[in-house]
Amino acid sequence: LFLHALTPLHSGTGQTAAVIDLPIAREKTTGWPVVPASSLKGVLRGGKTDAPANQRFGSLDAAGEELFGDLHLLCFPARSLYGTFAYLTCPLALKRFLREEKALGIVSGFVAGDIPSPALTDTGGEIVLTGSTLAAGNNVILDDLDLTKAASNAGIISTALKKLLFSGDADGQTLFFERFAVVHDEVFNYLTAHACEVTARVSLESSTKTVKKGGLWYEEAVPAEAIFHGPYGLADHAAEATAAGVVSRLVQLGGKESVGRGLCNLIVSAAPAVGGI
Repeated sequence: LFLHALTPLHSGTGQTAAVIDLPIAREKTTGWPVVPASSLKGVLRGGKTDAPANQRFGSLDAAGEELFGDLHLLCFPARSLYGTFAYLTCPLALKRFLREEKALGIVSGFVAGDIPSPALTDTGGEIVLTGSTLAAGNNVILDDLDLTKAASNAGIISTALKKLLFSGDADGQTLFFERFAVVHDEVFNYLTAHACEVTARVSLESSTKTVKKGGLWYEEAVPAEAIFHGPYGLADHAAEATAAGVVSRLVQLGGKESVGRGLCNLIVSAAPAVGGI
């Protein structure tokens, strides 16, 4: 499964005592944003508790037939001085993606040997591009990082991914190809840690329309255009008919639905086989 955020996505972890009152969920190992499998499964279930829903998604008495994994970050939308923004990824994210595909028996169109290795310097290092939209000469500026365009190219990777993510959407494929970029893992770590959206929110008194005492808080969100990937399969006890259970569709994930957060395209790259995970 792929998840393409059309609006900022707040898949939260609850309140904290840190500077950001409502942070997003992040992987413990990498610190990258993540969408827990339980969030996606709950949205697809839609609150239903009838027999078909219990069969597909499980109940207190039995496990469901459909199996979901956490959705991991594949491309982070980084602000760019040229070309507006980049679909940014890194070697580690791409290698994890290929490992997951191999486990599921899926072939995307590129292999580990196609993944570039951008250099790292004190100012940011190299960036590997597939188009010229993000660069002015050899200079690429993402957020506050000054990067240098590398001689290598990631065209094989972006060509494979654009077909999976934007099938039937020629404009979407062009936009993705022109803005796809690969940076060093450390540059990716920095941007995913410091370039997410942080919004100040207030709660008003209903009578005076002024801010309530203690009614100011800050919440974090993954920026629009972020792309996640995750495994989806069927348990050994699933019926063959369940293979058509999840289809590509528009979904709302995470909190803050009433203010437009979490509108996403869910993209199914392949129908799972029974016992697929």
